[in-house]
Amino acid sequence: MAVDSGDLITLRNASMRRERDFISLFNALWYRDFPIIRGHEAKAGPAMWTSHIAFVVKTCADLMGFFTLFEQGNRTDAVIQKAKEDKKKAGEKKKNYWAKVEWEWAQPFRPGVNEIKKLSDNVTEAEVFVFIGYSSEDMLAENIAKIENQWMNDEHLIVFIVTFVWKNPKRQFRTLQTYRIKKGQATKLRVQHALPWNVPGSRWQAIDEE
Repeated sequence: MAVDSGDLITLRNASMRRERDFISLFNALWYRDFPIIRGHEAKAGPAMWTSHIAFVVKTCADLMGFFTLFEQGNRTDAVIQKAKEDKKKAGEKKKNYWAKVEWEWAQPFRPGVNEIKKLSDNVTEAEVFVFIGYSSEDMLAENIAKIENQWMNDEHLIVFIVTFVWKNPKRQFRTLQTYRIKKGQATKLRVQHALPWNVPGSRWQAIDEE
């Protein structure tokens, strides 16, 4: 049946669809306007990657039709807000935001890294929660376990982890991994190259090989 332009379309599982859209967009947009070129990886520091993450998060929200606010909601790195709240079922609590997002340069196992706890302490304020972090390859299992232990909520925590190895003595990025965590259990959703020129068949690789 044709749908008139003025008809209201109700999507089943709209929340999960939005979550999947955000995950797909983040992984794709990670390569867009990449802040470094091959051979100059050592020049990229935490501030540059923080700016890149903020750009990717905002672009994802823009493409989904949402607003992005930085350093809002108990000093959260970013919150993603819908223009209009969905209709609530009886007994459902109002969520202030669609997503709350935190990111951190230090690895999750390090003392003082409290971003997961900040998100968990405000679990009633959003529909989905996002953490973006980094892990050396040899500490990946420990970092994921640390995040699992801090997230025992029914709500989903989406985790993007950039893995790296140490090289003179900078971080050399290897992969961008995506996980969904619920009630202390992590499910790996996807893995891709962290550096665009390592993506086989991509235009970034082709330009680099010229």
